[in-house]
Amino acid sequence: MLYDLLTGHPDRAPRDLVFLADLTAELRAWPQQNWIAVGISPEVALLAVVDRWRAGQVKALEFGGVSPDEARALGRPAMTYVREQLRDRLAREVSRQYLRWLHPTSRRRPSDTFL
Repeated sequence: MLYDLLTGHPDRAPRDLVFLADLTAELRAWPQQNWIAVGISPEVALLAVVDRWRAGQVKALEFGGVSPDEARALGRPAMTYVREQLRDRLAREVSRQYLRWLHPTSRRRPSDTFL
């Protein structure tokens, strides 16, 4: 279900930033019967994503410079406006980091992947 939400969401394009709060809101919108059928809660599913990231099995970016208000907005699914503002700002930062990574002086090897 998580993969379908990440890759098949109609409002999402490839390489869009997806916050855990986005997934939380989307998962909570699913009918309760779906969660009972698979025997898992949305919160447990999100914790599994974080665990996979910590284990290095899922690629993700970690950002500094996020204000306390922005961090709180990320934790509350209802704060979509603030998340959109933050998403735009972080998307620009990802673009800058990607261009820096592409530069010949970045010491990356040809087999390295950005994300």
